[in-house]
Amino acid sequence: MCALAVTLCALLICTITEKITFKNLSAKTVTPSAVTHETTEETDAPAHQSLQELAASLEIDTEQFTQCMEERRHKDVVQGNIDSGEKAGVKGTPHSFVLIDDAIYEIPGAYEEAGMREFFDDLLAGNEPRATDVSAERDVAPVTDDDWIIGEETARITVIEYSDIDCPYCKKFHKSTANMRADYADDVRWVFRHMPIDGLHPGAREKAEAAECVGEIGGGISFWKYIDTLFE
Repeated sequence: MCALAVTLCALLICTITEKITFKNLSAKTVTPSAVTHETTEETDAPAHQSLQELAASLEIDTEQFTQCMEERRHKDVVQGNIDSGEKAGVKGTPHSFVLIDDAIYEIPGAYEEAGMREFFDDLLAGNEPRATDVSAERDVAPVTDDDWIIGEETARITVIEYSDIDCPYCKKFHKSTANMRADYADDVRWVFRHMPIDGLHPGAREKAEAAECVGEIGGGISFWKYIDTLFE
């Protein structure tokens, strides 16, 4: 977690990322339809772009985006994500919950991709996972139509990721999940929820609100492209 950066250094994941295209442009739920493989170096390239310029690069109407940001139209949405995360026991980022059947497992940190794949494979095969079911301990808000989702509604596994866009460990974790989207397209759906930690990353809340504005204007495909670009 960002708050426990030193202890999580060993959990940093790879820099291989997969770009993804989507269908169903207007809905909040989108389905992976194609993946190209790209190896990317660590970069701060998007940092020099304003949030507005980045939105415009995704063909988001600049006037609508600016108005949405000035009104802080989605501040309650972001705060709602934060509140739900805190209620579920999230204290740092990234922090994810893995739901399958009636069980809930936690991923408290930027776990390595190989370990996550092994975990998912065990769950899907019906093997006993090397994790504890925390469904009796964690009050995780159910997934609704208000969530941003990649994957099939019929997927057996749901991963709910609470993330801070400016958190370096979230960046690593997000790239790892992006790598796995296509391979688990039928079995895993991914849910993104904002968890900006203001004390560590004062600009993260604004970026979260910007992503919501982009999603409002452009739909699910634009939201996920915006998020993926911010995490590059």
